Amino acid sequence: MVSSGVGSGSVTPERLRGAGRQAAGSAREAADSVWVERLARVGLAARGLVWALIGVLAAQIALGDRQGQADQQGAFSTLAQNGLGKALLWLAVAGFLGYAAWQVTEAGWGHRDADDAKSRTFERIGSLAQAVLYAALAFVAARTATGSGGGQGSEDATARLLGTSFGRPLVVLAGLVIIAVAVGLTWKGLTTSFEERLDLARLRPAARAGVRRLGQAGYVSRGAVLGLVGVLVIAAAVTFDPDKARGLDAALTELAGQPYGAYLLLLAAAGLLCFGAYSFVEARYRRL
Repeated sequence: MVSSGVGSGSVTPERLRGAGRQAAGSAREAADSVWVERLARVGLAARGLVWALIGVLAAQIALGDRQGQADQQGAFSTLAQNGLGKALLWLAVAGFLGYAAWQVTEAGWGHRDADDAKSRTFERIGSLAQAVLYAALAFVAARTATGSGGGQGSEDATARLLGTSFGRPLVVLAGLVIIAVAVGLTWKGLTTSFEERLDLARLRPAARAGVRRLGQAGYVSRGAVLGLVGVLVIAAAVTFDPDKARGLDAALTELAGQPYGAYLLLLAAAGLLCFGAYSFVEARYRRL
């Protein structure tokens, strides 16, 4: 006679839920791993190095002594010019990947201290976007370190997108998203909300004030230059000229060409250097 009961090896909803809880627990343990935390901090420090180099390259543009592109690719290329720089670049790749992995865990089950479910969902979406961004930075940095090039230029991608049926609206939408991110960065700098994720209790009041000023200058400067990038992207769609959508380097070069542009660009470069310095502080004191 064939038994109609459920055997010991059968898959039941209760066992599936148990397996899911076990997998989630294992993932949380991986997220709390000391090595993931260390790599995430290396990623934040690598971000600081990259933005400090971008600040230096921007200052060179302002002074009429261009040495490379004032963007992430330019920073990576600057590092790849010698053996020590390549070693730092590979360390940056590991850090970017570590930070991306940490952000994936945050997107999956992090931000449990959020005020409500809506805020938690918004924060998790932001973490997922950060994971994609840092994974892309790791890819570009690795290609630069191996001499394979930095990948596709933004003007090439824009040209292909403009050639599609709905290209113009999509490029305009991309520009608006960039501007929205720029506004968010600027607001974060003006309101000093970035301090909420730092553990500065051990620092003296003067040191905490210094960190606050670095963060304010850095976030506002990043917001300003990124906003200009968004404007150039929209201009590329309006004029049907993809050459205008060349990213951060083009935005800084455009700024240098304006009245008093060299002084404005030096101010922006100083702000980007401040963000680089702030990133090193965040690498040490960020709550993970």
